[in-house]
Amino acid sequence: MAAPENPPSDDTEPEAFQAENAPTDSSDSPIFGPQTDELALELDQFLDDALQTAQREASGNHSDLSSRNVLPPGPGLLESVAWMFGVFGAHFLGIMLFLICAVIYLIATSSVGQNPDTVRKGITSFVETHPLEAAGVEQAVFLLIGLVAVGLRLGKRPLEKLNLQPFAMTTGILLFICVLPLALLSGEFYRIAFEGWSLFADQIPILQRFNEMQTMEIVKDMAENNSLWSLVLVIAVFPAIGEELIFRGMIGRGLIARWGLVPGIVITSIMFGIVHTHPAHIIAVIPLGMFMHYVYYVTRSFWAPILVHFMNNAFAVTMAKMATQLPESAASLGDETQPVHPVILVSAALFMVVVCVQLWNTRVKYVTSQGEEWTPGYTSTERPPANVPVTMQREKAPAVIYAAVALLFLIFMVALGAFSPGQA
Repeated sequence: MAAPENPPSDDTEPEAFQAENAPTDSSDSPIFGPQTDELALELDQFLDDALQTAQREASGNHSDLSSRNVLPPGPGLLESVAWMFGVFGAHFLGIMLFLICAVIYLIATSSVGQNPDTVRKGITSFVETHPLEAAGVEQAVFLLIGLVAVGLRLGKRPLEKLNLQPFAMTTGILLFICVLPLALLSGEFYRIAFEGWSLFADQIPILQRFNEMQTMEIVKDMAENNSLWSLVLVIAVFPAIGEELIFRGMIGRGLIARWGLVPGIVITSIMFGIVHTHPAHIIAVIPLGMFMHYVYYVTRSFWAPILVHFMNNAFAVTMAKMATQLPESAASLGDETQPVHPVILVSAALFMVVVCVQLWNTRVKYVTSQGEEWTPGYTSTERPPANVPVTMQREKAPAVIYAAVALLFLIFMVALGAFSPGQA
């Protein structure tokens, strides 16, 4: 959920949470001034800040916990693994519920008799002809279980712990234009991983059963006979909320508090990848999961990773639907088997690096009246309690960063138009 940014002001607002803070550095210099090394300095500062944050979380975080007698929140690593397997269990319950409903429906409509073989064949046929309905029940059950489980585990102040504050409008725009570069990079990860997996699976035939679990192949089959809005609801809306609740909202919360920012994000993203089952898909979604967790941390808004997750999945299903409706020349849309030109990949990667720098420079902080950054005693994205007098500050990035983002996105789009299949 994006909120309009407040105009810069020299006066401090009296509210407990302030959406914008005046920039600490002067940005009055022209965007394309003579200081050609300004962007390089910003990159260096970004790396220095990130390193200092990692060192602080690795060394000082635990001593701060002991001095303040604050226990980091769960889950820890073992409980996080249990939550990950719980995701599989919730999906299994959803599938079982759909099968039970299918049996009741088939028997009630006299479509099948009482013969077990006839019932089994009828169920198989029903599932094959109603894949979106099956996925919808599965995802709805998973979301419902996730909402209840996370709510119970978070205990008091669950909304403050998740932090549902809106993020800045410029951040929302930035995340929106990241969808296509992210999709292409993730697709290339998938293609390379799938080629390697296929070579390995050819030697062990039983491993080829994993190929039946390719999510995008299932989505393409669903896109043939279902409307776009129903595809978006089942494949984009439900997973964006449910998976973000479990992984960024629950598992990630405990792991970054106990292990530090970088290890916590990496471990959480690996678990996020594992639940996608197919080895190639696991490799493809781990970087995406890391970016979503990073966005959550710098914005301090749970809506931000939900938005990225939703847009990524919605883009995939839209491409799948378009491929069923456009001429054969459009079949390459969303085709993970087709390599992406290196120029496109390099421009996409550079764009994403600068985006991460910009997000870091404009990250949200909660600052006390003494000018110190507020934390609950551990690395966290949670919002301070209402009785804690803090100001939410979001510094403005130097103009050169905005210029670099715009320039690199333009270069990416030009490369995409020049080197896409059928254009080269």
